[in-house]
Amino acid sequence: MALLRVAGDDRKVKRMRIAGALAVVGLAFAAVACGGDGAAVANPGDDGTGTTDPTPSPSSSTRTTIACAPNGAQSFDATCSVERIEVEGKILLTVFHPDGGFRRFEQLPDGSGLAAVAGADAVTQTLSGDILEISLAGNRYRFPATTR
Repeated sequence: MALLRVAGDDRKVKRMRIAGALAVVGLAFAAVACGGDGAAVANPGDDGTGTTDPTPSPSSSTRTTIACAPNGAQSFDATCSVERIEVEGKILLTVFHPDGGFRRFEQLPDGSGLAAVAGADAVTQTLSGDILEISLAGNRYRFPATTR
């Protein structure tokens, strides 16, 4: 970056260099935090409608609908969708709420249930027949399950 130097104005030049460096670092951090690598300009999840999918989907993902009671709802209805992907040998489930919110879970390797991927909220699990009910921070989900 070339800067025009004016005699007696070195402090301003230094401040401009620091501000420029901080701006570049901030953009790089934002790109990484949003899941980008800094090389792409457009959001690959943008469908042209102004809405974007918060988790870009790999080609091997599958999406289904489950019954849920998000945000403290009293009754269940089939309004949540679940995306299942495998990343580095782990099975991850992302549950999308109708209001745009979502929760991520990891299928436990021993098949005993699900664990929250992020957050400190406790997960409560109840298996009833072929339904695994998960409760987490005022959200409840009913996943189809098979027992061995």
